[in-house]
Amino acid sequence: MDRRRSECLVPASDTEKRRSISNKARAASLPATNKVTMELGAVKGGALLGSILSEAHPPSFTFGGILAARRLTKNLKERTALKLAARKPTVTKIINEQVPAFSSQPPQKFGTLRVRGFLEEYLPSKLRGISYSPALASRLAKEMSDEIKQFSKGTLPPRYKLVCIVTLGEKNNENILLTSRALWDCYADTFVSHCYESAAMFGVASIFATYCE
Repeated sequence: MDRRRSECLVPASDTEKRRSISNKARAASLPATNKVTMELGAVKGGALLGSILSEAHPPSFTFGGILAARRLTKNLKERTALKLAARKPTVTKIINEQVPAFSSQPPQKFGTLRVRGFLEEYLPSKLRGISYSPALASRLAKEMSDEIKQFSKGTLPPRYKLVCIVTLGEKNNENILLTSRALWDCYADTFVSHCYESAAMFGVASIFATYCE
């Protein structure tokens, strides 16, 4: 009992000395930045504020993170713009279309709908069930060209000339692309083309109608 009482009855001056020594040791162990923040907190009259400021918080963002965020925002904006553009129908509107002075202006143009319907029925009926051979293809191409031109002349307006090309070939695993090139007046000239494929061969018929003044 005497020991406990002697330990508890420590003079107040000794306790204050111990506290000052511990505070000095703690201040010496802190870095310089923490000392400044603690002094600021003490000047403002808040020990709690000084302890909060004394805690070292690492920065919550970096330069690389800012760049990544900008890229992400840019990508999101681009995707949103593309989605909005895809929803809106694209309409090409020609206002006050004028035919150039050098272009031909026929009073009646060649009608393509009737000739197109004829080709869609004519090619299957002519090529269905036929096996390819070079001699047969040469003779058949000339015959088909004459028949297509003969039908098209019945709907041909005045001063139009016809050029008909029929191409026949054997159908294998290879691909083929047919093209044509000519001087063209898009306001007066026109053309119709149709392709048919069977198990053994393919056929392409093209008829060009050009206006001659």
